[in-house]
Amino acid sequence: MGFDWNAPRKAYWEGAVIAAVGLLLLGNLQDWHGAVALLSLPGALILTGAGTGLLLWTGDSRLTQYAALGTFFAALSLPFLALSGEALSALFLALALIVAYLCAARVSLYNYPQVSGAPQRRNNLKALAVIGLDEALMAWFKLLARAPRGEDAQRIADELARWEDYLGRKRLRNAPEKWHDTPPDLLKVESRDRRVLGKDFRHISFESGYAPDPDMPGAERWQSYTNNRTAHAWVLEHAGAARPWLVCIHGYRMGSPLADLKVFDPEYFHRKLGLNVVCPILPLHGPRKKGLFSGEGYLEGDFIDFLHAERQAQWDIRRVLSWLRLVKHAPRVGVYGVSLGGYNTALLAGLDDQLTCAIAGIPVTDIANTHWRHFPPLELKMMERHGVSLERVQKALAGVSPLNFPAKIASEHLGIYAGSVDTLVWPDHPLNLQSHWGGARLNWYEGSHMSFSGERAVTRTLVETLGAAGMLNGTT
Repeated sequence: MGFDWNAPRKAYWEGAVIAAVGLLLLGNLQDWHGAVALLSLPGALILTGAGTGLLLWTGDSRLTQYAALGTFFAALSLPFLALSGEALSALFLALALIVAYLCAARVSLYNYPQVSGAPQRRNNLKALAVIGLDEALMAWFKLLARAPRGEDAQRIADELARWEDYLGRKRLRNAPEKWHDTPPDLLKVESRDRRVLGKDFRHISFESGYAPDPDMPGAERWQSYTNNRTAHAWVLEHAGAARPWLVCIHGYRMGSPLADLKVFDPEYFHRKLGLNVVCPILPLHGPRKKGLFSGEGYLEGDFIDFLHAERQAQWDIRRVLSWLRLVKHAPRVGVYGVSLGGYNTALLAGLDDQLTCAIAGIPVTDIANTHWRHFPPLELKMMERHGVSLERVQKALAGVSPLNFPAKIASEHLGIYAGSVDTLVWPDHPLNLQSHWGGARLNWYEGSHMSFSGERAVTRTLVETLGAAGMLNGTT
Protein backbone atom coordinates (compact mmCIF):
# COMPACT_ATOMS: atom_id res chain seq x y z
CA MET A 1 0.00 0.00 0.00
CA GLY A 2 1.57 3.26 -1.14
CA PHE A 3 2.36 6.25 1.06
CA ASP A 4 2.86 9.85 0.00
CA TRP A 5 4.48 12.34 2.35
CA ASN A 6 5.13 16.01 1.80
CA ALA A 7 8.84 16.64 1.36
CA PRO A 8 10.38 17.07 4.84
CA ARG A 9 11.52 20.56 5.67
CA LYS A 10 14.93 21.41 7.08
CA ALA A 11 13.29 23.60 9.67
CA TYR A 12 9.77 24.57 10.67
CA TRP A 13 9.03 28.24 11.22
CA GLU A 14 6.18 27.08 13.46
CA GLY A 15 8.87 25.98 15.91
CA ALA A 16 9.89 29.61 16.40
CA VAL A 17 6.33 30.51 17.37
CA ILE A 18 6.06 27.57 19.79
CA ALA A 19 9.43 28.41 21.38
CA ALA A 20 8.44 32.08 21.65
CA VAL A 21 5.30 31.15 23.60
CA GLY A 22 7.43 28.99 25.91
CA LEU A 23 9.88 31.85 26.46
CA LEU A 24 6.97 34.21 27.10
CA LEU A 25 5.81 31.93 29.88
CA LEU A 26 9.30 31.63 31.34
CA GLY A 27 9.75 35.40 31.25
CA ASN A 28 6.61 35.94 33.30
CA LEU A 29 7.28 33.32 35.97
CA GLN A 30 9.09 35.82 38.21
CA ASP A 31 5.95 37.98 38.30
CA TRP A 32 3.66 35.05 39.08
CA HIS A 33 3.50 33.28 42.39
CA GLY A 34 2.26 30.06 43.91
CA ALA A 35 0.12 27.77 41.78
CA VAL A 36 0.38 29.96 38.66
CA ALA A 37 4.18 29.74 38.49
CA LEU A 38 4.26 26.09 39.53
CA LEU A 39 1.72 25.01 36.90
CA SER A 40 3.22 27.18 34.16
CA LEU A 41 6.80 25.94 34.48
CA PRO A 42 6.47 22.41 32.95
CA GLY A 43 4.51 23.67 29.95
CA ALA A 44 6.94 26.56 29.44
CA LEU A 45 9.95 24.24 29.41
CA ILE A 46 8.27 21.72 27.08
CA LEU A 47 7.18 24.41 24.60
CA THR A 48 10.60 26.05 24.56
CA GLY A 49 12.39 22.74 24.03
CA ALA A 50 9.98 21.33 21.45
CA GLY A 51 9.87 24.58 19.49
CA THR A 52 13.65 24.80 19.42
CA GLY A 53 13.80 21.20 18.25
CA LEU A 54 11.47 21.93 15.33
CA LEU A 55 13.91 24.61 14.24
CA LEU A 56 17.14 22.66 14.71
CA TRP A 57 16.48 18.89 14.92
CA THR A 58 13.59 18.09 12.59
CA GLY A 59 12.52 14.52 11.92
CA ASP A 60 11.51 13.42 15.41
CA SER A 61 7.72 13.07 15.69
CA ARG A 62 7.90 13.56 19.45
CA LEU A 63 8.60 17.27 18.96
CA THR A 64 5.09 18.07 17.71
CA GLN A 65 3.58 15.64 20.22
CA TYR A 66 5.25 17.26 23.21
CA ALA A 67 4.55 20.75 21.86
CA ALA A 68 0.83 19.95 21.75
CA LEU A 69 0.92 18.43 25.23
CA GLY A 70 2.89 21.41 26.52
CA THR A 71 0.04 23.76 25.63
CA PHE A 72 -2.33 21.69 27.79
CA PHE A 73 0.12 21.68 30.70
CA ALA A 74 0.55 25.44 30.46
CA ALA A 75 -3.22 25.97 30.24
CA LEU A 76 -3.61 24.47 33.73
CA SER A 77 -2.41 27.77 35.17
CA LEU A 78 -5.00 29.92 33.37
CA PRO A 79 -7.85 29.68 35.92
CA PHE A 80 -5.46 30.53 38.78
CA LEU A 81 -4.02 33.44 36.82
CA ALA A 82 -7.50 34.82 36.09
CA LEU A 83 -8.60 34.43 39.72
CA SER A 84 -5.49 36.26 40.91
CA GLY A 85 -6.73 39.42 39.24
CA GLU A 86 -4.81 38.96 35.99
CA ALA A 87 -7.80 38.22 33.77
CA LEU A 88 -6.37 40.15 30.81
CA SER A 89 -3.04 38.35 31.10
CA ALA A 90 -4.88 35.02 31.28
CA LEU A 91 -6.78 35.86 28.09
CA PHE A 92 -3.60 36.89 26.26
CA LEU A 93 -1.83 33.73 27.42
CA ALA A 94 -4.78 31.57 26.33
CA LEU A 95 -4.61 33.06 22.83
CA ALA A 96 -0.84 32.50 22.70
CA LEU A 97 -1.29 28.85 23.72
CA ILE A 98 -3.95 28.35 21.05
CA VAL A 99 -1.53 29.68 18.44
CA ALA A 100 1.23 27.37 19.70
CA TYR A 101 -1.16 24.41 19.65
CA LEU A 102 -2.23 25.13 16.08
CA CYS A 103 1.41 25.50 15.01
CA ALA A 104 2.25 22.06 16.43
CA ALA A 105 -0.84 20.63 14.72
CA ARG A 106 0.13 22.29 11.43
CA VAL A 107 3.52 20.56 11.39
CA SER A 108 1.88 17.25 12.23
CA LEU A 109 -0.69 17.65 9.47
CA TYR A 110 2.02 18.66 6.99
CA ASN A 111 3.86 15.39 7.68
CA TYR A 112 0.76 13.19 7.77
CA PRO A 113 0.99 10.45 5.10
CA GLN A 114 -1.50 10.27 2.26
CA VAL A 115 -2.35 6.60 1.78
CA SER A 116 -3.76 5.21 -1.44
CA GLY A 117 -7.43 4.43 -0.89
CA ALA A 118 -7.86 6.83 2.04
CA PRO A 119 -9.64 10.18 1.72
CA GLN A 120 -7.57 13.24 0.92
CA ARG A 121 -6.54 15.03 4.09
CA ARG A 122 -7.92 18.54 4.41
CA ASN A 123 -5.84 21.45 5.63
CA ASN A 124 -8.59 23.21 7.55
CA LEU A 125 -9.12 24.41 11.11
CA LYS A 126 -11.04 21.28 12.14
CA ALA A 127 -8.19 19.03 10.98
CA LEU A 128 -5.69 21.13 12.93
CA ALA A 129 -7.84 21.10 16.06
CA VAL A 130 -8.34 17.33 16.15
CA ILE A 131 -4.88 16.19 15.02
CA GLY A 132 -3.39 18.21 17.86
CA LEU A 133 -5.45 16.16 20.32
CA ASP A 134 -3.92 12.98 18.93
CA GLU A 135 -0.43 14.45 19.22
CA ALA A 136 -0.99 15.42 22.86
CA LEU A 137 -2.37 11.93 23.60
CA MET A 138 0.67 10.28 22.01
CA ALA A 139 2.97 12.43 24.13
CA TRP A 140 1.01 11.49 27.26
CA PHE A 141 1.24 7.79 26.39
CA LYS A 142 4.99 8.14 25.94
CA LEU A 143 5.35 9.91 29.27
CA LEU A 144 3.52 7.06 31.01
CA ALA A 145 5.23 4.27 29.10
CA ARG A 146 8.67 2.97 29.93
CA ALA A 147 10.27 1.97 26.64
CA PRO A 148 12.73 -0.93 27.02
CA ARG A 149 16.40 -0.07 27.45
CA GLY A 150 19.59 -1.82 28.51
CA GLU A 151 18.87 -5.05 30.36
CA ASP A 152 15.19 -4.95 29.39
CA ALA A 153 16.08 -4.75 25.70
CA GLN A 154 18.44 -7.71 26.09
CA ARG A 155 15.78 -9.70 27.97
CA ILE A 156 13.20 -9.00 25.25
CA ALA A 157 15.65 -10.20 22.59
CA ASP A 158 16.43 -13.35 24.60
CA GLU A 159 12.73 -14.11 25.17
CA LEU A 160 11.99 -13.54 21.51
CA ALA A 161 14.62 -16.15 20.61
CA ARG A 162 13.16 -18.57 23.16
CA TRP A 163 9.68 -17.98 21.72
CA GLU A 164 10.89 -18.70 18.19
CA ASP A 165 12.44 -21.93 19.45
CA TYR A 166 9.18 -22.80 21.25
CA LEU A 167 7.18 -22.28 18.05
CA GLY A 168 9.50 -24.60 16.19
CA ARG A 169 9.40 -27.33 18.84
CA LYS A 170 5.61 -27.18 19.13
CA ARG A 171 5.14 -26.92 15.34
CA LEU A 172 3.16 -23.71 15.68
CA ARG A 173 4.97 -21.47 13.21
CA ASN A 174 2.47 -22.04 10.41
CA ALA A 175 -0.56 -22.81 12.55
CA PRO A 176 -1.72 -19.54 14.20
CA GLU A 177 -5.13 -21.03 15.02
CA LYS A 178 -3.42 -23.47 17.41
CA TRP A 179 -2.14 -20.60 19.54
CA HIS A 180 -5.60 -20.23 21.06
CA ASP A 181 -7.04 -23.00 23.21
CA THR A 182 -10.80 -23.23 23.62
CA PRO A 183 -11.55 -21.98 27.14
CA PRO A 184 -14.01 -23.72 29.48
CA ASP A 185 -17.58 -22.44 29.49
CA LEU A 186 -18.37 -19.70 31.98
CA LEU A 187 -21.47 -20.63 33.99
CA LYS A 188 -21.16 -18.60 37.19
CA VAL A 189 -19.98 -15.06 37.90
CA GLU A 190 -19.79 -12.78 40.92
CA SER A 191 -22.07 -9.78 40.46
CA ARG A 192 -22.82 -6.48 42.20
CA ASP A 193 -24.79 -3.37 41.25
CA ARG A 194 -22.88 -0.15 40.76
CA ARG A 195 -23.58 3.45 39.78
CA VAL A 196 -21.08 5.90 38.26
CA LEU A 197 -22.07 9.48 37.37
CA GLY A 198 -25.74 8.58 37.12
CA LYS A 199 -25.15 5.41 35.08
CA ASP A 200 -26.36 2.15 36.61
CA PHE A 201 -24.69 -1.11 35.64
CA ARG A 202 -23.67 -4.48 37.02
CA HIS A 203 -20.05 -5.31 37.70
CA ILE A 204 -19.36 -9.00 37.13
CA SER A 205 -16.12 -10.83 37.82
CA PHE A 206 -14.79 -14.37 37.52
CA GLU A 207 -11.55 -16.28 37.68
CA SER A 208 -9.96 -16.05 34.24
CA GLY A 209 -8.41 -19.50 34.37
CA TYR A 210 -5.87 -18.56 31.70
CA ALA A 211 -2.48 -20.14 32.41
CA PRO A 212 0.29 -20.11 29.81
CA ASP A 213 2.38 -23.20 29.18
CA PRO A 214 5.19 -23.02 31.79
CA ASP A 215 7.66 -23.67 28.97
CA MET A 216 6.68 -20.42 27.24
CA PRO A 217 8.99 -17.45 27.80
CA GLY A 218 7.59 -14.94 30.29
CA ALA A 219 5.04 -17.44 31.67
CA GLU A 220 6.15 -17.11 35.28
CA ARG A 221 6.28 -13.32 35.06
CA TRP A 222 2.81 -13.18 33.52
CA GLN A 223 1.36 -15.36 36.27
CA SER A 224 2.87 -13.02 38.88
CA TYR A 225 0.42 -10.28 37.88
CA THR A 226 -2.09 -11.31 40.54
CA ASN A 227 -4.77 -8.68 39.80
CA ASN A 228 -4.88 -9.91 36.24
CA ARG A 229 -6.01 -13.40 37.21
CA THR A 230 -9.53 -12.12 37.89
CA ALA A 231 -11.56 -11.05 34.85
CA HIS A 232 -14.11 -8.22 35.05
CA ALA A 233 -16.88 -6.77 32.91
CA TRP A 234 -19.56 -4.06 33.05
CA VAL A 235 -23.07 -5.29 32.18
CA LEU A 236 -26.24 -3.48 31.04
CA GLU A 237 -29.19 -5.85 30.67
CA HIS A 238 -32.86 -5.29 29.92
CA ALA A 239 -35.51 -7.08 31.94
CA GLY A 240 -37.93 -9.38 30.17
CA ALA A 241 -37.46 -11.40 27.02
CA ALA A 242 -34.00 -12.26 25.72
CA ARG A 243 -32.45 -9.63 23.46
CA PRO A 244 -29.31 -9.44 21.31
CA TRP A 245 -26.07 -8.74 23.18
CA LEU A 246 -23.30 -6.41 22.05
CA VAL A 247 -19.82 -7.13 23.43
CA CYS A 248 -18.01 -3.77 23.64
CA ILE A 249 -14.20 -3.91 23.88
CA HIS A 250 -12.45 -0.81 25.17
CA GLY A 251 -9.21 0.81 24.01
CA TYR A 252 -5.73 1.14 25.45
CA ARG A 253 -5.49 2.77 28.90
CA MET A 254 -9.25 2.53 29.40
CA GLY A 255 -10.96 -0.18 31.50
CA SER A 256 -12.79 1.99 34.04
CA PRO A 257 -16.60 2.37 34.02
CA LEU A 258 -16.17 6.15 33.77
CA ALA A 259 -14.23 5.85 30.50
CA ASP A 260 -15.89 2.76 29.03
CA LEU A 261 -19.48 3.86 29.62
CA LYS A 262 -18.67 7.20 28.04
CA VAL A 263 -17.49 5.55 24.81
CA PHE A 264 -20.15 2.82 24.91
CA ASP A 265 -22.87 5.17 26.10
CA PRO A 266 -25.81 3.36 27.77
CA GLU A 267 -28.18 6.04 26.51
CA TYR A 268 -27.36 5.05 22.94
CA PHE A 269 -26.48 1.36 22.92
CA HIS A 270 -28.68 0.13 25.77
CA ARG A 271 -31.68 2.44 25.62
CA LYS A 272 -31.95 3.78 22.07
CA LEU A 273 -30.72 0.70 20.22
CA GLY A 274 -32.33 -1.60 22.78
CA LEU A 275 -29.31 -3.88 23.13
CA ASN A 276 -27.97 -5.72 26.12
CA VAL A 277 -24.35 -4.67 26.58
CA VAL A 278 -21.31 -6.28 28.18
CA CYS A 279 -17.94 -4.53 28.37
CA PRO A 280 -15.16 -7.01 29.21
CA ILE A 281 -12.00 -5.53 30.69
CA LEU A 282 -8.81 -6.37 28.83
CA PRO A 283 -5.84 -7.85 30.72
CA LEU A 284 -3.72 -5.35 32.69
CA HIS A 285 -6.48 -2.71 32.47
CA GLY A 286 -8.77 -1.19 35.09
CA PRO A 287 -9.13 -3.47 38.14
CA ARG A 288 -6.68 -5.88 36.47
CA LYS A 289 -3.78 -3.41 36.28
CA LYS A 290 -0.36 -4.40 37.52
CA GLY A 291 0.99 -0.92 38.19
CA LEU A 292 -0.18 2.61 38.88
CA PHE A 293 -1.82 3.18 35.49
CA SER A 294 -4.39 1.17 33.57
CA GLY A 295 -2.87 -0.69 30.63
CA GLU A 296 0.69 -0.54 31.93
CA GLY A 297 2.73 -3.35 30.38
CA TYR A 298 0.38 -4.01 27.43
CA LEU A 299 1.95 -1.91 24.68
CA GLU A 300 5.31 -0.75 25.99
CA GLY A 301 7.37 -2.92 23.67
CA ASP A 302 7.58 -6.06 25.80
CA PHE A 303 6.37 -8.24 22.95
CA ILE A 304 6.14 -11.46 24.95
CA ASP A 305 3.90 -9.79 27.53
CA PHE A 306 1.77 -8.49 24.65
CA LEU A 307 1.56 -12.04 23.33
CA HIS A 308 0.29 -13.31 26.70
CA ALA A 309 -2.08 -10.32 26.99
CA GLU A 310 -3.69 -11.08 23.64
CA ARG A 311 -3.99 -14.80 24.27
CA GLN A 312 -5.65 -14.09 27.61
CA ALA A 313 -7.84 -11.33 26.17
CA GLN A 314 -9.29 -13.73 23.62
CA TRP A 315 -9.61 -16.48 26.25
CA ASP A 316 -11.54 -14.21 28.62
CA ILE A 317 -13.79 -12.70 25.94
CA ARG A 318 -14.65 -16.14 24.59
CA ARG A 319 -15.57 -17.22 28.13
CA VAL A 320 -17.91 -14.20 28.32
CA LEU A 321 -19.42 -15.28 25.00
CA SER A 322 -20.15 -18.73 26.43
CA TRP A 323 -21.84 -17.10 29.45
CA LEU A 324 -24.06 -15.02 27.17
CA ARG A 325 -25.07 -18.04 25.11
CA LEU A 326 -25.48 -20.65 27.84
CA VAL A 327 -26.65 -18.61 30.82
CA LYS A 328 -28.25 -15.54 29.25
CA HIS A 329 -29.63 -17.44 26.23
CA ALA A 330 -28.59 -14.63 23.90
CA PRO A 331 -30.35 -15.02 20.54
CA ARG A 332 -27.57 -13.08 18.76
CA VAL A 333 -24.19 -11.74 19.87
CA GLY A 334 -22.19 -9.03 18.11
CA VAL A 335 -18.87 -7.45 19.00
CA TYR A 336 -17.74 -3.83 18.73
CA GLY A 337 -14.32 -2.50 19.74
CA VAL A 338 -12.40 0.76 19.43
CA SER A 339 -8.65 1.18 18.86
CA LEU A 340 -6.98 -1.70 20.76
CA GLY A 341 -10.53 -2.99 21.18
CA GLY A 342 -10.83 -2.90 17.39
CA TYR A 343 -7.73 -5.09 17.18
CA ASN A 344 -9.30 -7.59 19.56
CA THR A 345 -12.61 -7.41 17.70
CA ALA A 346 -10.90 -8.27 14.41
CA LEU A 347 -9.01 -11.14 16.03
CA LEU A 348 -12.14 -12.49 17.72
CA ALA A 349 -13.99 -12.43 14.38
CA GLY A 350 -11.46 -14.98 13.15
CA LEU A 351 -11.76 -17.24 16.19
CA ASP A 352 -15.49 -17.44 17.01
CA ASP A 353 -17.79 -18.86 14.34
CA GLN A 354 -21.04 -17.97 16.13
CA LEU A 355 -20.74 -14.18 16.18
CA THR A 356 -23.56 -12.35 14.44
CA CYS A 357 -21.52 -9.29 13.48
CA ALA A 358 -18.30 -7.42 14.21
CA ILE A 359 -17.50 -3.70 14.11
CA ALA A 360 -13.92 -2.45 14.36
CA GLY A 361 -13.60 1.24 15.17
CA ILE A 362 -10.31 3.08 14.46
CA PRO A 363 -8.66 -0.36 14.57
CA VAL A 364 -5.00 -1.17 15.01
CA THR A 365 -4.24 -4.23 12.88
CA ASP A 366 -0.47 -4.66 13.15
CA ILE A 367 1.07 -4.07 16.59
CA ALA A 368 4.69 -4.50 15.50
CA ASN A 369 4.19 -2.00 12.69
CA THR A 370 2.60 0.45 15.13
CA HIS A 371 5.52 0.15 17.54
CA TRP A 372 8.04 0.82 14.79
CA ARG A 373 6.15 3.96 13.79
CA HIS A 374 5.75 5.39 17.28
CA PHE A 375 8.67 4.05 19.32
CA PRO A 376 11.26 6.67 20.41
CA PRO A 377 14.15 6.52 17.89
CA LEU A 378 16.86 5.82 20.48
CA GLU A 379 15.00 2.87 22.00
CA LEU A 380 14.11 1.54 18.56
CA LYS A 381 17.75 1.56 17.48
CA MET A 382 18.69 -0.17 20.72
CA MET A 383 16.17 -2.93 20.07
CA GLU A 384 17.41 -3.37 16.51
CA ARG A 385 21.02 -3.58 17.74
CA HIS A 386 19.87 -6.56 19.81
CA GLY A 387 18.50 -8.18 16.65
CA VAL A 388 14.84 -7.32 17.30
CA SER A 389 13.59 -6.24 13.87
CA LEU A 390 10.12 -5.34 12.61
CA GLU A 391 9.88 -8.44 10.40
CA ARG A 392 11.03 -10.71 13.22
CA VAL A 393 8.44 -9.35 15.66
CA GLN A 394 5.67 -9.60 13.07
CA LYS A 395 6.45 -13.29 12.60
CA ALA A 396 6.67 -13.84 16.35
CA LEU A 397 3.21 -12.30 16.86
CA ALA A 398 1.58 -14.00 13.87
CA GLY A 399 -0.78 -16.06 16.02
CA VAL A 400 -2.27 -12.99 17.68
CA SER A 401 -2.50 -10.88 14.50
CA PRO A 402 -6.06 -10.44 13.16
CA LEU A 403 -4.76 -10.31 9.58
CA ASN A 404 -3.75 -13.97 9.87
CA PHE A 405 -7.30 -15.13 10.71
CA PRO A 406 -10.02 -15.05 8.03
CA ALA A 407 -13.26 -13.67 9.45
CA LYS A 408 -15.89 -16.31 10.22
CA ILE A 409 -18.64 -13.74 9.57
CA ALA A 410 -20.23 -12.72 6.26
CA SER A 411 -18.70 -9.49 4.93
CA GLU A 412 -22.07 -7.67 5.01
CA HIS A 413 -22.11 -8.23 8.78
CA LEU A 414 -18.69 -6.61 9.21
CA GLY A 415 -18.06 -2.89 9.61
CA ILE A 416 -15.10 -0.56 10.03
CA TYR A 417 -14.79 3.17 10.61
CA ALA A 418 -11.63 5.27 10.61
CA GLY A 419 -10.38 8.85 10.88
CA SER A 420 -8.83 10.67 7.93
CA VAL A 421 -6.08 12.24 10.09
CA ASP A 422 -5.64 9.61 12.80
CA THR A 423 -2.02 9.88 13.98
CA LEU A 424 -2.19 6.82 16.24
CA VAL A 425 -3.69 4.43 13.66
CA TRP A 426 -2.59 5.37 10.16
CA PRO A 427 -5.08 4.79 7.31
CA ASP A 428 -3.32 1.66 6.04
CA HIS A 429 -4.51 -0.25 9.12
CA PRO A 430 -8.28 0.01 8.46
CA LEU A 431 -7.67 -0.37 4.73
CA ASN A 432 -5.73 -3.59 5.28
CA LEU A 433 -8.52 -4.89 7.51
CA GLN A 434 -11.14 -4.01 4.91
CA SER A 435 -9.20 -5.97 2.30
CA HIS A 436 -8.73 -8.87 4.72
CA TRP A 437 -12.47 -8.83 5.46
CA GLY A 438 -13.37 -9.18 1.78
CA GLY A 439 -14.33 -5.58 1.11
CA ALA A 440 -16.40 -5.01 4.27
CA ARG A 441 -18.00 -1.57 4.67
CA LEU A 442 -15.48 1.09 5.67
CA ASN A 443 -16.71 4.58 6.51
CA TRP A 444 -14.33 7.51 6.99
CA TYR A 445 -14.91 10.56 9.14
CA GLU A 446 -12.99 13.80 8.87
CA GLY A 447 -11.14 13.58 12.15
CA SER A 448 -8.52 11.97 14.34
CA HIS A 449 -8.24 9.07 16.78
CA MET A 450 -9.69 11.13 19.61
CA SER A 451 -12.53 12.77 17.69
CA PHE A 452 -14.67 9.80 16.58
CA SER A 453 -17.43 10.38 19.14
CA GLY A 454 -20.60 11.76 17.55
CA GLU A 455 -19.32 11.50 13.97
CA ARG A 456 -21.99 10.58 11.42
CA ALA A 457 -19.72 7.99 9.79
CA VAL A 458 -19.42 6.21 13.15
CA THR A 459 -23.18 6.14 13.71
CA ARG A 460 -23.75 5.03 10.12
CA THR A 461 -21.29 2.15 10.49
CA LEU A 462 -22.93 0.99 13.73
CA VAL A 463 -26.51 1.21 12.48
CA GLU A 464 -25.82 -0.29 9.05
CA THR A 465 -23.82 -3.23 10.41
CA LEU A 466 -26.05 -3.98 13.38
CA GLY A 467 -29.15 -3.61 11.21
CA ALA A 468 -27.84 -5.87 8.45
CA ALA A 469 -27.11 -8.52 11.08
CA GLY A 470 -30.61 -8.36 12.60
CA MET A 471 -29.35 -7.01 15.92
CA LEU A 472 -31.69 -4.03 16.17
CA ASN A 473 -35.13 -5.68 16.00
CA GLY A 474 -36.74 -2.51 14.74
CA THR A 475 -35.66 -0.38 17.71
CA THR A 476 -34.28 2.47 15.57
